[in-house]
Amino acid sequence: MSHLSTINACKLLLFRRCLQAVLLTVGIQFLLLTIFLLFVNFQLLRPLHWISVTLSLVCSMYTWFASIPLVGAVVLYGVILCQQHLAERPYCPTRFRWLVHYAPRKLLFLAAHVLVGYLTAWLYTGYMHTDYRHLWYKCHEQECISAYHVYLLGMGTFAGCYYFVSVHMRQEVEIEFPIVNHFWGEKLREVLYSSLARSLIKSLLPTLAYTLLFWLFGRVVCHKLSHIFAVDLDERLEGFFGVATNGRLLFYGWLLTSQILSNMHLMRCFYSMFLSEEFPLAITKNRAAFVQEKEVTVVAALGLSNVYVVQCLAAKYLYNLVTAGDSEKRSELFQLTEPGNRPANWRSLCDQCLSLIGNFTDELIDSMQKISVLKGSPSSPPLTPISESASASLMAERVLTRQYNQMHGIRAMVSPKSNLIDRPVDRIHRVPDWCERTSMQLEQSLQLLINRIPGIVYMFTEPEGAKTTFLLTHSVPLMFVIQALSQICVFSLTEDRYGVVQNDLPDIIRSMSRLKGELDKLSSVASNLRGPGSSFSVLRGAVRRSLFHICVAFGEYLSELIPSGEELHQLQTVINQE
Repeated sequence: MSHLSTINACKLLLFRRCLQAVLLTVGIQFLLLTIFLLFVNFQLLRPLHWISVTLSLVCSMYTWFASIPLVGAVVLYGVILCQQHLAERPYCPTRFRWLVHYAPRKLLFLAAHVLVGYLTAWLYTGYMHTDYRHLWYKCHEQECISAYHVYLLGMGTFAGCYYFVSVHMRQEVEIEFPIVNHFWGEKLREVLYSSLARSLIKSLLPTLAYTLLFWLFGRVVCHKLSHIFAVDLDERLEGFFGVATNGRLLFYGWLLTSQILSNMHLMRCFYSMFLSEEFPLAITKNRAAFVQEKEVTVVAALGLSNVYVVQCLAAKYLYNLVTAGDSEKRSELFQLTEPGNRPANWRSLCDQCLSLIGNFTDELIDSMQKISVLKGSPSSPPLTPISESASASLMAERVLTRQYNQMHGIRAMVSPKSNLIDRPVDRIHRVPDWCERTSMQLEQSLQLLINRIPGIVYMFTEPEGAKTTFLLTHSVPLMFVIQALSQICVFSLTEDRYGVVQNDLPDIIRSMSRLKGELDKLSSVASNLRGPGSSFSVLRGAVRRSLFHICVAFGEYLSELIPSGEELHQLQTVINQE
């Protein structure tokens, strides 16, 4: 299966899961409406009548037709959320690049939040009393703008904006991958209980904030609406006490806010539940001549760096496969394929895992060089500088060798590279020192002048440690891969009959030890970086634990795997520290 076919197959499967999340979210809307109506129509002395009236309202034709706009908004919200999960997540070094890449999607997502919040408030107010149900009502035998209705519609819009700003505006949507897998019904029940209970408390602050804003600007909005619709102004929410002493209106606003916040949170949790389920992958590639290869291998899924969710699912699948205790399934990793008796499964998996670890370590080293505190700690020993006399003698030797070859007709085995040393002396144009100094001073002055303009540095300069934070935040696949690779090495002592893992043990140990050394250097400044505190701790713990397991399992053979030196001493230190 080609790379493009693998991407399409994985995205198609994930899109089906997103559709399941959308359908479940639509069904939850009626559950939340039922809970809201139970609170609004509460009757303590007539419980059977209270429940029957509520259920008849939910099952009525009016509810089904009135819910169509809200269902459409929920579907739009789900499509945008699905696109965010499946889209590529590139690194944006500056805030300007981040705005260019993410601003259109964020604005569309904000519109979806506002639409869901407003339509939820519009639907729920249709079941309240007459004063809250319509935009205007009869007061003093004439039409007046209902300040209660304006308050509740504004509350729904404000709740949608509040959830977007607090959760989605600055960060991307993340999927939580649980270590212990529960049944679908248990996860759904846990999410419902926790979300509904938490939203009742978290909705207090936005309710009070919106009430304060409505006291300051609500009369202006109602006055504008009265002029637009040519009706009188409602004076029931005049002044601070008119708003603060209306207990029923505040209760309805608080209940409506909690419903909207729980609805947004549930939609996000449903996507996380469905997309974090185990992915159907294969270890051995199907080599049948007349069979269309529709299954995706673990190695192919791990290589999809542009689809982060698929990479996480593949790494988690490999981790669950190794730690599940199914030796028959693990034996496929150590099998010799026909023809040729080659360990193709292990070879491709090991190369892919070492490539992931090596690329991550290289990018981490490059990003750490931009942190001012770590600039003085090089990751590799510095190269010895070449003196001027040595460079001059080297240039003279190259010139004489080329002249001798041309004289005797000897052709060079390797095509000569274009180098500054090989250029003729007459092509080099020297720039006077005073001109060079003047241009450098002008460049520095212009740079200082530009940096003094407000907002230039903030928008067009890369924050210190931003690349390191990005790498640590997106290190979930690496965390699962490292732990799975260490467990495979440990199990190979008893399950690898052909010894296919032994040749790669030194490379695996060196790659993990190299990454551990860089993470140890980063530990001194990890608390100063934004965001990756938990990600850094989890990744560092996974690397240390994996390296410890390998060192303990192969403790008797460490001197044969790793030659005596600093690396062997560091591995022995890891065993002693743990």
